[in-house]
Amino acid sequence: MPAMMAAALLASQKGTAEAALEQLQASLRQQLASIPSDIDWPAFQAGVARYAATPTPNHPRHYTEVARAGRVTLQRAGEATPNQPCVVLLPSMINRGYVLDLCPGFSLVEFLKAQGFGVMVIDWGDPAAHADAGLNPSTIVAERLEPLLQAAAAHNGAPVAVVGYCMGGLLATAAAVRLGKSVVGKLAVAAMPWDFTQTTSHAHMQGVESWLRPLLINSKVLEPSAIASYFWSLDPWGPIRRIMAYGTETDPSRLAHLTALEDWLADGLALDAPVAEEMLLNWYAANAPMKGLWQVVDTPILPQSLEMPLHITLTQTDILVPLASSLPFVGQTRGATVHMAQSGHVSLVAGRRAKAQFYEPLGGWLKG
Repeated sequence: MPAMMAAALLASQKGTAEAALEQLQASLRQQLASIPSDIDWPAFQAGVARYAATPTPNHPRHYTEVARAGRVTLQRAGEATPNQPCVVLLPSMINRGYVLDLCPGFSLVEFLKAQGFGVMVIDWGDPAAHADAGLNPSTIVAERLEPLLQAAAAHNGAPVAVVGYCMGGLLATAAAVRLGKSVVGKLAVAAMPWDFTQTTSHAHMQGVESWLRPLLINSKVLEPSAIASYFWSLDPWGPIRRIMAYGTETDPSRLAHLTALEDWLADGLALDAPVAEEMLLNWYAANAPMKGLWQVVDTPILPQSLEMPLHITLTQTDILVPLASSLPFVGQTRGATVHMAQSGHVSLVAGRRAKAQFYEPLGGWLKG
């Protein structure tokens, strides 16, 4: 993601890069200029101690690999009961996908399995740990994701329902446009940006292409620390407030949930540099998807080209993907079902109200 990713990439650069870095950091300095009135340092210290003393909840994930395309794999989490569809979950490539199967009671995978759905999950793999690194978005979609969705449909004996979260929604949309309803029988996207001019990151990326693109071209991967720094820069006091919650929380199940969430947030994932280039410069800076200029291989990715039933979940209190960013996607589609969730970005899939705000409405639509 843009601002602090750029900061990490430019840490050793000189001249005009230093001026650009100064501009990117200005908004962060403003946020840190004064301590918000609700920040309680003793509560934070108590929360740190509680977090350190709380073990990560035991949540074994018994997945079976169904198919592989390079480092990207299709994992089966559960078979469908009779007359129930098979659902393929696409997490974002920016964070580890187990946020969709975080811990007991906070798991979209667990919920869908309990409803009788067959559940498969796309695992993007860690490019920092594989020779199959430095992939571009067209390769990711056309040569990794699409063969795996075809394998899922073949395994299921029928088209599958595909659910994409965040960036996973964009990749799912691209694959659905290209494959059609013979493979993707239903498509659901959640907390997915589309009009990137409505994000904070769009402003961060203006005017930096001339020096950022060469840096990305000369790299294979973008390190997790750069991505984590950017998320922190959007809401630098957010982590303090989350840890403060440990100071007063006594419910064991709630503590387990908070611990699992913090552990996931700290478990960073690298990103292919060409994917980062597409995301930062063509999506966030140039707003290519909204303008109809995003292509995979030679296929324009246009929402109006989607021919299968479509479900869109919009998040109303999302810092990363504001409602104004995701709402225009609805207007470019044909007859989508829209669900408004009173939720933030991560809380949509792994928060205390995720079941009511996301799991149950999605499950009802998938069964319909």
